[in-house]
Amino acid sequence: MPRTKADTPAKPVKLRVRKGDIVEVISGKDAGKRGEIIAAHPRENKVTVKGLNIVIKHQKDRPNRKPGATGPEQVIKGGRIEKEAPLYASKVMLVCPNCQRPTRVGYAYKEGTEKLSRRKYRVCKHPDCGKPID
Repeated sequence: MPRTKADTPAKPVKLRVRKGDIVEVISGKDAGKRGEIIAAHPRENKVTVKGLNIVIKHQKDRPNRKPGATGPEQVIKGGRIEKEAPLYASKVMLVCPNCQRPTRVGYAYKEGTEKLSRRKYRVCKHPDCGKPID
């Protein structure tokens, strides 16, 4: 039987946020800050938010190994590199573009008569908003 990591779900999880959404972090060291999602990882149930959850990676100088490159060998600079690390999706909430508040996400269906007209779309769950998100 193949071994899996304990924190990795067996199958991809349905994320209610997408790349390009504005989210607010609700727990952790960046709680209360907002940012845009630059990558979603449904297999790990994580999202990467621009400018948040910054980690420092120490990296050595290393040669650039492009195949077929002519001329002098270039070196990729090392040092302390700061980059965004993924956050668990449960630590972020979608910010409604209409009311500008963090909200839970609901779904509704758009009805129509054409082929493929029954589409699911996201809805703000605030009682005084309730407008479509996308």
